[in-house]
Amino acid sequence: MATPSRPTAYHAATHAPTPGGGAAQTAPPARAGRGELAVFTWKVLIVAGVAALSVFLWRISGTLLLIFTGVLFAILLQRLTGYVQRGTRLGHGWSLAIVLLVLVLLVGGGVWLMGTSMAAQLGQLQEQVTKAMGMLPDGWRDRIMEQGKEWPWMNQLSSFASGLVYVVGDAVVVMFAALYLAASPGVYQRGVVLLVPPRGQKRACEVMEVAGDSLWKWLIGQLVAMAAVGTMIAVGLWLIGIPSALALGIVAGLLEFIPLVGPFLAAVPAILIGFAQSPQDALWVAGLYLVIQQVEGNLITPLLQKRVVDLPPVVTIGAIAAGGVLFGIMGMFLATPLAVVVLVLVNLLYIEDKLGEPRHFPSDHS
Repeated sequence: MATPSRPTAYHAATHAPTPGGGAAQTAPPARAGRGELAVFTWKVLIVAGVAALSVFLWRISGTLLLIFTGVLFAILLQRLTGYVQRGTRLGHGWSLAIVLLVLVLLVGGGVWLMGTSMAAQLGQLQEQVTKAMGMLPDGWRDRIMEQGKEWPWMNQLSSFASGLVYVVGDAVVVMFAALYLAASPGVYQRGVVLLVPPRGQKRACEVMEVAGDSLWKWLIGQLVAMAAVGTMIAVGLWLIGIPSALALGIVAGLLEFIPLVGPFLAAVPAILIGFAQSPQDALWVAGLYLVIQQVEGNLITPLLQKRVVDLPPVVTIGAIAAGGVLFGIMGMFLATPLAVVVLVLVNLLYIEDKLGEPRHFPSDHS
């Protein structure tokens, strides 16, 4: 018959009677200390990992913005391809080729119209400048010529050329990214979904579909704003009496898609044409473009985005301002679609999934 073993000091210390009659269940001090140290170490590692990931994402933010731009153009190409495919019963590849051909013709036609408008007026502009220089006193004319010789035009030309190379390179990246995404959207969507745990993959597909629909609606609003700006510019230039008003309106509508730089590029040929007629016409043209851009940026676009994607106007204006401060012109261009995606994520993943509330948008309470 086995004799019961004698209680050890550890057993007596950890199973001593309590006032309630039970044994005290306390962990060993050494083991508890090691557990707390392990938890603290994991917390430090998680914080360090999040910080390192944030720094990494910030460093490659320019590349991420380019990829997101490619996604936007891919959505545009994919939706237009779907319309052509349903209307013509052609395959996806041929429908995409037709969409690309039409877009190339539209962009090329706009560039050609802008080039011909500027070329037709450059001769008159040169005559006006030469005539104005001839009316100046000899001392003033000589001083202007001397200052023109000292102007560091080579440095300015080099800076412009290097900036143009970067812009063209970014445009090529966006174009090819959009083409590959539009040609095989399912492949890339499945790749993103596979990064999510299996239990959340169905929900990830739903979120991506809603985000894609919202971005498509944003693009529709942007196209409507472009058409409105082009129409107002054409009518305004026609009322002022500027030649090629329709061509300049089309160019202004196409370039409206590019924030800040686009309206400036559209205004340059119109102002030159106006100055070729008279300095007063040039001032009227500059004022027209300034007023229309203020109306578009602070009234037309915010109201359109509120209607098509339920994005409040204050959020649109604030997002554009924040995007410009953080990422410059590219941030301003992508601020509104990024705000649309964030709004979709908040409503689906937080309000609907976490809080269990029906999906709603801030504008529903206005």
